[in-house]
Amino acid sequence: MNGDLERNPWTRKESQIIYQNPWLTLREDRVIRPNGREGVYSVVETRIATGVVTLTPDYETWLVGQYRYPTESYSWEIIEGGADEGEDPLTCIQRELREEAGLLARQWTPLSDTIYLSNCISSEVGYLFLAEDLVETEPEPDETEILQLCRVPLGKALAMADQGEISDAMSIMGLFMAERYLWRTRGVGFRDV
Repeated sequence: MNGDLERNPWTRKESQIIYQNPWLTLREDRVIRPNGREGVYSVVETRIATGVVTLTPDYETWLVGQYRYPTESYSWEIIEGGADEGEDPLTCIQRELREEAGLLARQWTPLSDTIYLSNCISSEVGYLFLAEDLVETEPEPDETEILQLCRVPLGKALAMADQGEISDAMSIMGLFMAERYLWRTRGVGFRDV
């Protein structure tokens, strides 16, 4: 595109951690804005986010339902999780898939490179995967999680996203990226399934 517009117009003069816990850091930067004026820019830093669209040979996928405290709402989602410090995104989502859904997968396909989840206030990045050739085991959810699992046709999960029944951003991206991947690589359309 236009290289001049893509250079960084911000100058960071100073950076200070305002708050930190094991899941996030709130950083406040004193900056010179693109208009030349001084200001403050607050940034939330988090762990790496991961998500997986599971796929059976019959083109069904597993969704997990849980109450989300920040939004005060019940949410249907693909299986997701946050990486521990230094943990590889694929290793993280393999762990989360086993813990939340009691599933192991023998075939993994990356659906995305780095995705910035809310780049206006956060440096949080996410990675999405497709998991196939699934083996069921016992779920081992975290003690803070009360989860409901359901297996639905991928076409139904896509319709749930279209109709707002799935509103989680990682889930919507993952489902539609999986649909595009399957159309591109296998010629499978989900109006037919």
